[in-house]
Amino acid sequence: MAIYQLILDALQHLGACLAHQDLSPLTAAALAGILSAGYTIYCLYFSPLSKIPGSRMSKLTLSKMKLEALFGRLGDVSEEEYYKYGDIYTIGPNAVVISNPSDCRAVLGTHRFIKSEVYQRFALIDDTMFTTQSPELTHVRRRQVGPAFTHGYLSEMEPLILECGIQAIKEKWDAEIDRSGNMDATVAYALHFSMATFDIIGALGYGQRFNALRNNTSRIVDWVNDYNRLAVIRIAFNHATSFPASLLTANLIKSKNDFVSFGNAAADSRRDLLRQGAIEKPKDVLQILIDGEDPESKVKMSPTQITAENIGFLIGGTDTTSLTMSWTIHYLMLYPDAYRRATDEVRSRFPRHHTITYAEGKAQLAFVDACIHESMRIRAVSGVPLPRIVPEGGATFQGRFLPAGTQIGVNVAGANHHQGTWKNPRRFMPERFIGDEKAKHNVATFSSGVRICPGRNLAHYEMMTIIANLLKDYDLSLPSDALFTPDRLDMYGNPRVMPRTHSLTVGPKYPERDCHVVIRRAAEYY
Repeated sequence: MAIYQLILDALQHLGACLAHQDLSPLTAAALAGILSAGYTIYCLYFSPLSKIPGSRMSKLTLSKMKLEALFGRLGDVSEEEYYKYGDIYTIGPNAVVISNPSDCRAVLGTHRFIKSEVYQRFALIDDTMFTTQSPELTHVRRRQVGPAFTHGYLSEMEPLILECGIQAIKEKWDAEIDRSGNMDATVAYALHFSMATFDIIGALGYGQRFNALRNNTSRIVDWVNDYNRLAVIRIAFNHATSFPASLLTANLIKSKNDFVSFGNAAADSRRDLLRQGAIEKPKDVLQILIDGEDPESKVKMSPTQITAENIGFLIGGTDTTSLTMSWTIHYLMLYPDAYRRATDEVRSRFPRHHTITYAEGKAQLAFVDACIHESMRIRAVSGVPLPRIVPEGGATFQGRFLPAGTQIGVNVAGANHHQGTWKNPRRFMPERFIGDEKAKHNVATFSSGVRICPGRNLAHYEMMTIIANLLKDYDLSLPSDALFTPDRLDMYGNPRVMPRTHSLTVGPKYPERDCHVVIRRAAEYY
């Protein structure tokens, strides 16, 4: 991309000369016109990426992708453009997207393809396992915090996961039914799932009960939302937290600082209580962060690093889990045969007053597990391209050579809909996973390889215990005024799915309108 960079550098130098009045405006305009024409001709016809599919605009600028992200359409676009352009296509003059699952694994399976610098925009406190470009820091962090997400440690945290998750949701739903005065009630499941996951991650990461589900809101929810907004703004405007732009983001910056102070105080309080002998050492994520030591370097995390990682886990572990559960319920309502099969499975194996644990669900509920995996596949909540950088020497995908420095986006939505991998990929078909563990590994929602999501096991604990127990204990149906029903079909003959939007994750666009179900205590248990 040497020529491409030379032209951009020349344009920048020309702007500097004009600013310092080294050139007349007329001369500068003429030179700018020549350079712009050269830039356009090079990008469209001579660039190494010029022969790769993609729109003409994408050959010249990343503006289209940025606008799609700004308006929350990146989740839709990532899927649509895979179907339009195939396994590899351009999204910018120096950027491509790949969707072939084997290509995606090749990129994600090595640290040679480092993360794009855009991840650094999320480092509002300190570098974290999510934001860092450094393979060395990634290795250290995984050794420090990895024990928190092993099945052995998660099983010890499971009572707290059940208490703040399924038990709290059932308490909420039973109260809604009792308050209705009827045998049923209409509940906002997306909101309840979101609040429950905040309560779970909050309890595990901060040692406190936030009661977001009970109260339908919490200061921790507001802090997370403000933190996300500030990070998204920084993606578009890198200096959003610096003066003078900080005058416009002052409220978000204050909220972020309050969040950090709260996290610091939670860790300090835990240390003080342990030092005083006031409590036994808890089994939770906060304790792992405090105690976590790299077995090789013997390094522990600093207080700032602990808070940064903890906030990262809270942000990364709430929407991803709650939205997957929301999409799962939505699809089960659109596909009645799948819903009946899932409820029959769970009710035939467990009695009414038994709370299903993760291990029990994983061992005995193959179809429920398949429904969760199919939901992650067909509506990946991380369904936007994950940006990486092509290393020295370049790389070749689908017969297309990409020079070093090219940004390469791993298209999660494209991989999850890849027509060479998935039969009828637009249709919700949980049975595709029955007896096929390899298919589950092809679902790219939690990423893969060296940067795979460290909290994926925790997410599965939450999703299995909540979905399985709700299907056991409640009959679910769509409200009479639901806009999306099994008989309302799209152009492919499948049930039309509620619209989605994208911020940092991909979720329902109008959850307050579309994410309601009528619940009734399962008839056989009256």
